[in-house]
Amino acid sequence: MVNKAPITKIASFVASTFSNGNITNLEDILNYESLPCHLDHYENYFDGMLVYDNQENNFHIHINIDRGNNINFKRGRFTLAHELGHFFLDNHRIGLKYDLIKPHGSKHEVNQKELIEIEADYFAGCLLMPEEKFRKSSGGKTFSLSTLLTLSDNFQASLLATSIRFTEIGTHEITVVVSKNGIVKWFARSKDFPNWAFRCKVHEAVPPTTVVGEYSRKVGAKYTTQEELDPNDWFWANDFRSNRRMYEQCYYSKSYGYIISVIWFA
Repeated sequence: MVNKAPITKIASFVASTFSNGNITNLEDILNYESLPCHLDHYENYFDGMLVYDNQENNFHIHINIDRGNNINFKRGRFTLAHELGHFFLDNHRIGLKYDLIKPHGSKHEVNQKELIEIEADYFAGCLLMPEEKFRKSSGGKTFSLSTLLTLSDNFQASLLATSIRFTEIGTHEITVVVSKNGIVKWFARSKDFPNWAFRCKVHEAVPPTTVVGEYSRKVGAKYTTQEELDPNDWFWANDFRSNRRMYEQCYYSKSYGYIISVIWFA
């Protein structure tokens, strides 16, 4: 279980020190900490890696450009922020320095299983999207996928990272489901969203009557606008809230083949 409070505190302090409006300047952090960052070709082995050099008595960050990580683009910014999480979190940094934790390459995974990777992902989200600024920017009476796309641009964070952050601290009740080839890979929902059971589980097929389910069943049935659906298409909706209007809108990633389904109430 991630202890979020201390991670939030550290990431928020760093972000407040090195920010320009909504954008956290990651290169300024590297320069201030005298932390070398190497962008190079590492094939498909990892997205980023933090390594301690005993001879130099210093850490180095390695970023894999072969997997689309450019530190001036959204994906690369998250990779770099993740590695900065390993650097700023004491148990990660000390563990790597004294060989208590073996150097390991980090990969973008929506269903991380290792605690150390989950903590670094959470740090990255807090660093790129500090709570106060994020909530202020995400307000408004209406919500749709465009809300998340705008936040993604405002904070220069990937849509996936932005969606995850919104389920944690956003201003509208939503559920986000990530699928690939018709199979659910991961999901998250905001605390105020009904705790209904899903009609499918991770590693199972998406429900056929959902928007993403229609896309999986019918070649070319790609819906890019928000579509109204019955809550029971996705959930076992078993209380009075099942009568509310529910929408689903999908984002289709061309580069990585996944689909982000955003589900919310009107």
